[in-house]
Amino acid sequence: MKRREVEERLALFEDLEGILGAMRSFALAELHRLGRREEAQRAVTDALAKTMEDLAPALPLEPVPRRDVWLLLGSVRGFCGTFNEDVVQRWRQEAGQDAPTVVVGERLGSLLPERAGLIRVPGVLGGLDAPAAIGRILDAVAEAQAGLGEESGLMVGLRDMDEARCQRLLPFAQPGQADRMLPFTQEAPPLLALKVAQQALFHRLLALLLRSVRAENHMRLLQMENALEHLERGRDELQRQRNRLRQEEIVEEIEVMISSRHRQFG
Repeated sequence: MKRREVEERLALFEDLEGILGAMRSFALAELHRLGRREEAQRAVTDALAKTMEDLAPALPLEPVPRRDVWLLLGSVRGFCGTFNEDVVQRWRQEAGQDAPTVVVGERLGSLLPERAGLIRVPGVLGGLDAPAAIGRILDAVAEAQAGLGEESGLMVGLRDMDEARCQRLLPFAQPGQADRMLPFTQEAPPLLALKVAQQALFHRLLALLLRSVRAENHMRLLQMENALEHLERGRDELQRQRNRLRQEEIVEEIEVMISSRHRQFG
């Protein structure tokens, strides 16, 4: 390999390191933002859970659903390892490929073939646009539930920090209602309980979506760091090649000079 080719490859490696370094910084910053956001979201979810517990006597008893709609949380972008593949594998193990399914995230959606009962929803790029996505996700879930024509539950498949897992969102686990007194409310307790349940579903789903985005960025950060380490090793090897080729050029130049002097004074 000529030294010019080595120099060109070194310049390419530097460009790639700059791109990957920027992506790594973005993933790291997103993880910091999500840490703060999840802490606040946890407080909201806990408060709604406590309110639902207080309003338990006003909640209607929900029948056990015979079928579930599945909601899979994936990514929009790639370079996050097996993030999406892990979700698909867990879904196939738990639900099977015929279950009515809502798929969030273009990368995840690309892994699944078109079929009846599969609804695709645009994913989120980060925690900032996660709340705006909940509305379209819930609309897609309602469409899938309507397609069943019967009462159905809701299962969520997502990639957590350690592994892909499943969590039930509907029906809610209802606390015991015996010997409970309803709090004094300005609005009728059954209507208020329904509104609180809707808000609880919204925020529980948002909490899971934020957790999914955090796991995605964590895996992307690991991918960036591995890629940067690989580039650094390749760059070091190219620099050694460049130095070796430059030394050979210097030796050749000296030999040419000595040979020229011998001819001149010979």
